[in-house]
Amino acid sequence: MVRKTVTLVFCDVADSTPLGERLDPESLRDVWSRYHETARDVLERHGGTIEKFVGDAVMAAFGIPVVHEDDAVRAVRAAVELREAITELNVELERAYGVLIEVRTGINTGEVIAGDPAQGQSFATGDAVVVAQRLEAAAAGSEILVGDATMRLVRDAVTAEPVPPLELKGKSEPVAAWRLLDVEPGVAGVSRRMDSPLVGRSAELARLRAELEQAKAERTCRTVAILGEPGVGKSRLAAELVASLGEEALVLEGRCLPYGHGITYWPLVEIVRGLDLDAVLDGELDGEAIQSRILEAVGRAETRSRSDELYWAVRRLLETLARDRPVVLVLDDIQWAEPAFLDLVEYLAGWSRDAAILVCCLARTEFADIRPSWPLLPLGPLSPDDAAVLLENLAGPLDPAAARRLGRATGGNPLFVEEMVRMLAEEERLDDRGRSLVAELDSLRVPETIQAVLAARLDRLADGERDVLQRASVIGQVFWWGAMAELTPPDRVAAVSGQLQALVRKGLIRPDRRTLAGEDGFRFAHILVRDAAYDATSKRLRGELHERFADWLESRARDAPEHDEILGHHLEQARAYRLELGPAGAQEADLATRASDRLARAGRRALNRGDIHAAGGLLERATTLLPPDDPRRLELLPELGLVLTEAGELARAEQILTEVITRDGGVSESVKLGAQIERAALRLKSDPRGGWEQDLELVEASLPTLEAAAEPDAQTHRALGRGWFLVGLVRGLWAGQLALGEEALERARIHARAAGDRRQEAEIVGRLGFAAWSGPMPVPQAIDRCVELLASAGEDRFVEASCRRWLGSLVARQGRFDEGRRLVDEAAAGYEELGARLNAAAAAAFGHADIESLAGDSVAAEHALRRGYEELEQLGELGYRASIAGLLARTLHAQGRSEEAERFSRLVEETASEHDLWSQVLYRLTRAMVLAGAGREIEAEEIAREALSIVERTDLLGLQGDVLLDLGEVLRLSGREDEAHGCAERALALYERKGDDVSAERARAVLGIPVTRA
Repeated sequence: MVRKTVTLVFCDVADSTPLGERLDPESLRDVWSRYHETARDVLERHGGTIEKFVGDAVMAAFGIPVVHEDDAVRAVRAAVELREAITELNVELERAYGVLIEVRTGINTGEVIAGDPAQGQSFATGDAVVVAQRLEAAAAGSEILVGDATMRLVRDAVTAEPVPPLELKGKSEPVAAWRLLDVEPGVAGVSRRMDSPLVGRSAELARLRAELEQAKAERTCRTVAILGEPGVGKSRLAAELVASLGEEALVLEGRCLPYGHGITYWPLVEIVRGLDLDAVLDGELDGEAIQSRILEAVGRAETRSRSDELYWAVRRLLETLARDRPVVLVLDDIQWAEPAFLDLVEYLAGWSRDAAILVCCLARTEFADIRPSWPLLPLGPLSPDDAAVLLENLAGPLDPAAARRLGRATGGNPLFVEEMVRMLAEEERLDDRGRSLVAELDSLRVPETIQAVLAARLDRLADGERDVLQRASVIGQVFWWGAMAELTPPDRVAAVSGQLQALVRKGLIRPDRRTLAGEDGFRFAHILVRDAAYDATSKRLRGELHERFADWLESRARDAPEHDEILGHHLEQARAYRLELGPAGAQEADLATRASDRLARAGRRALNRGDIHAAGGLLERATTLLPPDDPRRLELLPELGLVLTEAGELARAEQILTEVITRDGGVSESVKLGAQIERAALRLKSDPRGGWEQDLELVEASLPTLEAAAEPDAQTHRALGRGWFLVGLVRGLWAGQLALGEEALERARIHARAAGDRRQEAEIVGRLGFAAWSGPMPVPQAIDRCVELLASAGEDRFVEASCRRWLGSLVARQGRFDEGRRLVDEAAAGYEELGARLNAAAAAAFGHADIESLAGDSVAAEHALRRGYEELEQLGELGYRASIAGLLARTLHAQGRSEEAERFSRLVEETASEHDLWSQVLYRLTRAMVLAGAGREIEAEEIAREALSIVERTDLLGLQGDVLLDLGEVLRLSGREDEAHGCAERALALYERKGDDVSAERARAVLGIPVTRA
């Protein structure tokens, strides 16, 4: 039993019941026999396999036993031809029995389970069969209804019109369908785009031109077979050659057909159709004999000549045509050619004389085994750079993430690139400029056209090769010989090596470097080939192989941590397929436990290295596999809550953490404390004005007890690390008490290291960078400190991003604005790649606003702040957003937009936590400046001095200087120049003490001191 995608044709005679009343049973039997005979002849001639005749119903499957990429086209051609054949049959039936029949037809494409009819199994089982039957039932007499999936595969070959969505029996949603009117002869189901510039084939095009030049120089016939997998661009290359020739050569084109009667010389039929043989051969010696032999071969004469006579006639015809200019003969799909036609091509190459002829044969890679002596021009996939150019030519400038995702999915195959772009455009996932309209393309499906090409290629393999490929696909894109031996039945293991070598020769897999000690590795040449092989494997076999591979890998890798995610995936899949095919039991529960354990380990390591994307997915899967009350699940929830918070999924994080906190039993105190800590951290972002203080107080009260533990375990160390971190953040850094904050952070760092919590260490390092930027440490030493922290990061990308964020702001204070911008961009991109969306948005907004304000570009600062504000608003975050609103208020005031500035300052006042010193100061400064500008100097001074009283209790030298400058401006507007001057002098002293050159210049400008910096 195999899974495959096929096209099903279901036919039935409309209103057949009255026939039984009108006709004698013998006559009725004859009518049905002649109808069945007609249907069988037409359907089988196009490659369909008759599934069954039930009364007046006929079902045929296209793709069983072997899939072809044009199965859908064959099916619609057969359906239209059957409709025409029934019209002809009706003439006979009316004459013989006085009756007419009308056939209604439904056609649908989809996945089925296909059996072996020789063993009495049903050909096809699945929802696709049911839908085909329902489409037939919905059709009127002589009407053909086509399902949407089929239509996508035949759209360029048919004339069809949409019908209103059909309410079909057994389907929960309306089904899209099309009324098939006609099929264009000789047209592919999906046409290739030839309007995009040829990319990455300059060397191959030059080779073809060189072959033609040699044919011209030697006056001989040159043959070259252009080989490549479907969609790689053979026809596109030939078209480019033809276009480049212009009038330089006479181009003749023909195509070999994959099926049909009398097709041996079909390419010759197409070539002759475009020639006036009378004119070409007029006055030619033996002209009548040449024309006669050729017409016999193409079926336009009654007699048949011998092959050698035909070969002679074709050669003489081409030599005659090449007398005035070279002839280029393009023969497509030569892999379908009959041996007699291939012999003709070889005869032309060997016997043509005094004529410049180039024969370009386009074929798939397997043709090299059919005629290995022919000169070959292999076409491989496009390089990543060339594929990127093609993608941009077709789709316009894509955002980098979308381009990378599509590049991986298409593997350099031009057809796959075209079809992916076409699908995205049809699904409205690309806008007018081609940019992806969706942030993520992980849900990208494979278009039916690509699925058909790949499935047909795999179905043409020998049974043993296909079986090996399917078993390998369960392992993944990379697999090992030893694993294949484990997954193969014992009586077939001896053949595996030879089958792997054959698959390498056919370009479906390739040898890979050793990634497992002592094991030869292999890799699928294209991820979509692996997916196609996997899709063709039954779910029952998939489940068995996933479990067997996991057992094998565990025995080889033992406890190697790098294999946890792989093992977790295979165990998870084994359980999932068991549940799909049967009820849950002890074995399924054991698989779930094993899978959860492996995924949890992998998730914690991902969290440690700061990869929020990976950690979230892995921990989510690990918890989902376990029962709700399982202690192992509850132990994972605080970490999952942390990950969801970082990823911006604040509502889900709150729900998960509250579940742990409110449980009466089944959860340890350290786990519950961990959840309390994470909920406090979460609420600082989602609800900074309330909710978090109670959690934080409970955490602070618990820390001494935990510190007193005689032998604290990793869970306790982790809780202590997170607890002290939260205390250092809120009671220290947020309050401007940097010494207290750094002391708490260092305690947190000790516990995080003891717990092996690298993620917590990374976050602590980031906050130490903040302390270096905002506190009394002079800028040069603060830069050295951040460089030091960056050097200690190793490969920790979270630490790298954090250090670059603060370095960007620090170097900007020395006037190195471009360097600062680059560092902040790198920091935001680093956070984004890790899935830390809150950090990414905050880093870009705060970092760029800081730098642009220092550079004097308040408009650029505003843009950065608004973008960050909007992103955080979408995520439901409030903590960072309050500070951004405060900065935005100051920036708007600097542009003279006082009303907007006042509105944002009010917003900060209403939303910021009273413990958020920065926001409390920022909104007061803006309010003071707005009031002073409105002539309300007394109120302005009062509010400005409130801000000063807040910052004077802190170590925040830069913020103190900013407050003093603003207070000085308020006093200046009140006419108190001496006091204003004194404030500016104090600000200058603070900036100089901090080593903030740019801010010091600003203070000097206020004081009227000449600028000393270049």
